[in-house]
Amino acid sequence: MSIQRWDFQEQARELRGQRDLSTFDLVSIDDLSPEDIEIILDLAKIFKESKAEKLSLLKGISIINAFYENSTRTRSSFEFAGKHLGADTINISGAGSSVKKGETLLDTTETLAALQPQIIVIRSEFSGMPEFLARHVSASIVNAGDGWHEHPSQALLDLKTINDHHGSVKGKVVTIVGDVLHSRVFGSLARLLKKQGAILRVACPETFIPEKGVEVFGFEYFSDVEKALQGAEVVYALRVQEERGSKGYIPSMREYSKTFGISAKRLAMAHPNSILMHPGPVMRDTDVHSALVAIHDQSKILDQVENGMAVRAAILWMIGERKDGSVKAYKAL
Repeated sequence: MSIQRWDFQEQARELRGQRDLSTFDLVSIDDLSPEDIEIILDLAKIFKESKAEKLSLLKGISIINAFYENSTRTRSSFEFAGKHLGADTINISGAGSSVKKGETLLDTTETLAALQPQIIVIRSEFSGMPEFLARHVSASIVNAGDGWHEHPSQALLDLKTINDHHGSVKGKVVTIVGDVLHSRVFGSLARLLKKQGAILRVACPETFIPEKGVEVFGFEYFSDVEKALQGAEVVYALRVQEERGSKGYIPSMREYSKTFGISAKRLAMAHPNSILMHPGPVMRDTDVHSALVAIHDQSKILDQVENGMAVRAAILWMIGERKDGSVKAYKAL
């Protein structure tokens, strides 16, 4: 007999108890304590199991998803997560907003906040914009990706994906291959892996290494991808972000693919129990060979998508309904 909606909700309430996140906003992985990360991942297990059931944990809560950059996975999973929990969700796109008429993101966000949503999920091309906006509105801000900076919910779903397979990322060798300089995914994932005690390697052209990146994130740099893959338990590919000018940092995409693309032969150099991950969109036969993308035994790319809804549901519930009854104060500068 399948578990019914009431059982899933009671499981979630019992697991959460009276706990709240230590933050009202989620703009960076650094906002989260170890206890915050633990409860988000624990709740995500329940929400993943309950995906076929409509819950009411966020009934009466309003969420605005304001995406000023293109997105498939993040936008759809945030929307799905909100609706799955019973929230009222509204979607705003860059093309359909007053930003296209010249209005500032601050004015647009203050306008949205005047509608009294509890949460505004925002994606912006400007690094630091979610943090800036969080200081100006009483709605909680959730960062769905800001420029080259961070993408915290992606890092959390990646951690869940790794833990689902390996049990824990602590002590595991994680090799990230690709454009780490322009990647907000890397910005959050590297921070989170460091907190969780993973061994981080980076393989990419030297032009893609952030200034003081080794010092800040504590990774080992490899110019030879095949050496970086030796014994790796997680192989994480990133695309070359052409929309951020990445092509100017490499001689050609053809050469990049030949030198750093993940093929079956290269994946076989990793640990026998390794997994392949990619945050999407995947540039087939550039980042990863087509045969490895979806159906290969080691590929967890679609698992990442599935985990995305569950993790984001946990984030939205923890931020949208506080057990202590407190509300975020207006913090205009």
